[in-house]
Amino acid sequence: MEMKKVRIHVKSYEKNNNEKAAIETVSFGRMAEKNGKFYVFYDETEAVGMQGTKTTIKWNYDNVVIIRSGTVESRQEFAQGLECISVYKTPYITFGLKTNTEYLYVYCRDGIWNIELEYMLEIAGQEQSEMKIKITIEEDAHGY
Repeated sequence: MEMKKVRIHVKSYEKNNNEKAAIETVSFGRMAEKNGKFYVFYDETEAVGMQGTKTTIKWNYDNVVIIRSGTVESRQEFAQGLECISVYKTPYITFGLKTNTEYLYVYCRDGIWNIELEYMLEIAGQEQSEMKIKITIEEDAHGY
């Protein structure tokens, strides 16, 4: 499996009880393609509170899976209309997650992948938050 160096730009927006929060990160990792699916592997940073966590994003045009392992353990799957029940585990706490995907759009233009997700997130059975995530994956010309 050939691995390319890539830059991963993630913008996430959360709306909960009319409060809004936004987080934007840039990471560097590796990307590969196997059997019609694409994979990106990168290390999370302290900036998002997940230092020591490796993230894998696996996708095709209809489905996106985000897997985290290390200090944070989780697996979330997204597909149009899909309800996914999973567990989010840290060294300090473990709780259930439920995601309901409302919108998923995956496209590649000029060699740059764009993944857009909109979903409702329920944490530990509590109130729901509206989430929007945009992931941009492009080959890293600088070779970081």
